[in-house]
Amino acid sequence: MSRWFLIFLSSLLIVLGARYGTYSPLPSAVFSDCETPVTETKLQGLWELDRIDNYEAFHEALAEDSGFLSYLEVLAYPFILERSQLYRIEQCGSNIALSVNYLKTWLVATAEIEEPDIRVEMKDFTTELKETLEETFEDVLTDVKDALSIEAKPKVNKALKFLRKPDNLNLIAELTFSDEEITIYGTLNGKNYKEKIYYDAGELVREIAFVDSTLGSTDFIYRRYP
Repeated sequence: MSRWFLIFLSSLLIVLGARYGTYSPLPSAVFSDCETPVTETKLQGLWELDRIDNYEAFHEALAEDSGFLSYLEVLAYPFILERSQLYRIEQCGSNIALSVNYLKTWLVATAEIEEPDIRVEMKDFTTELKETLEETFEDVLTDVKDALSIEAKPKVNKALKFLRKPDNLNLIAELTFSDEEITIYGTLNGKNYKEKIYYDAGELVREIAFVDSTLGSTDFIYRRYP
């Protein structure tokens, strides 16, 4: 074997080893039986991690070790995650679900959001008018009375509910969804953080910043999964 063939073979084994050594099946869709479709946004769907910008900031905020081992993790983890991490965003009615894996472990969470733009099938105008005229006068009065006593909408519970997460992950967070941008405030293993998820030029960006971080934010940048 030539030296170049050995280098090629070694590189191939490293890439495939990182991919399949961290492989974990994608969990079933949280809203697989959704009966309340919504207008699709650019965020929805399945994404695969393409690259990580400034992973050192993320690692520094959560790592307990330091020195040479920490340095190796900063080099190795982005390489592995960029070949194995998937991110899925689902929406059904006034609920949203997020699924993401870190190596072989999955985190699946849901949260309630403000009432979205729900798709409604429009009736034929003639049919609708006929149905209205066939209503009795008493029914119409009842409908009007009911409409005039509209109750206030209940307050949205923004807290993330975790359907699946690693046992060693201490995570509390709340989520808001506005103008096709998801914002999460929370505490991860005792560290306060803010996460923004948004669509940018065909890519999904997760921008994570920890309070008091000296290295700034970390961007996890995804592309559409084939």
